[in-house]
Amino acid sequence: MSDLIMRAEQGILGALLADRDQALITEHLNTEDFGHPAHQAIYTAILDLQTAGYATEQVTATIVEMVDRPDVDAAWLQALAINAPGSDRLRAYTQIVIQAAFDRDIADFADPYLDAAALASNPEARDNLTRLGQALTVQADTFAPGSTIDPDRSVQVTSLTTVATAVELHREDAVIADLVQHPEQARAVAGWLTPEVFTTEQRRLTYEFAVSIAYDNDPIDAVILAWHVQRARDINNMYDHETRLPDPRNESEYAYLTRLEVTTVAVGTAVMVGHQLVFEHVTATLALSATTAAEHAIQATPAQRGEHHIGLEPPTTPTPTVDVRRIEL
Repeated sequence: MSDLIMRAEQGILGALLADRDQALITEHLNTEDFGHPAHQAIYTAILDLQTAGYATEQVTATIVEMVDRPDVDAAWLQALAINAPGSDRLRAYTQIVIQAAFDRDIADFADPYLDAAALASNPEARDNLTRLGQALTVQADTFAPGSTIDPDRSVQVTSLTTVATAVELHREDAVIADLVQHPEQARAVAGWLTPEVFTTEQRRLTYEFAVSIAYDNDPIDAVILAWHVQRARDINNMYDHETRLPDPRNESEYAYLTRLEVTTVAVGTAVMVGHQLVFEHVTATLALSATTAAEHAIQATPAQRGEHHIGLEPPTTPTPTVDVRRIEL
């Protein structure tokens, strides 16, 4: 998930380079909140130059000189500004960066509680401090790996990703693509199209969060949605006490969603195809239930089936109850 953090951080830097929503960013983010050292250096340089009164067109060239990294050049910085997220999505990007910074630091929050527990003489206080420290440790183990960026990786790695446009989408993907491209469709399907009709975990989680985010009219794009899906998977792993890695045959969340973003799909596909998926799901469920019931009936013992066998006695000649004499003529 570190790629998502890279993209979110670069989206924020791009907005600053485009001289957009500076107050939203600077009021909520510090230099230390960025996970890559190059991003930290760029963020600091932007703020220093803008404070010094540099014009926007002068900032890019000066940042390249100040940061002095081979992977930070003027063309790349200009591309960040051009592709920066809009104001509505920028707030979500800021929240992602803040959450990732918290995830990276949370292990440090656990240590003081565990140290205090080791020194506590009161058994109840010691137990409480230990539980709190262990809970923070588990949370760090769950979320920190996906929020940590390799400081030595190039910042331009993410810009080299190519998006393949599908010729034809799988029907389930077409539903999700409609919701990503036309978020207003979420309210049309939220009440009756359930995640159970989707056949893979990736699609189920993506559909669930796409509907949830779009239903509330919150901004949605590949970075935002992939972030929610990945955190949901991390939470599931935490409660299952095991790590269920994504199927290597599947695309990453971000690659999957960027493909859905750029593949043309008609408005209303979610409703039309969704009805088909529900019908097929219900039909398959009923058929499975009928088959299971039949198999249970065949395998059941006579007592379980409620059958009663009546033993038949051999026929007997009834004994006359009156004196029957042959009439002689």
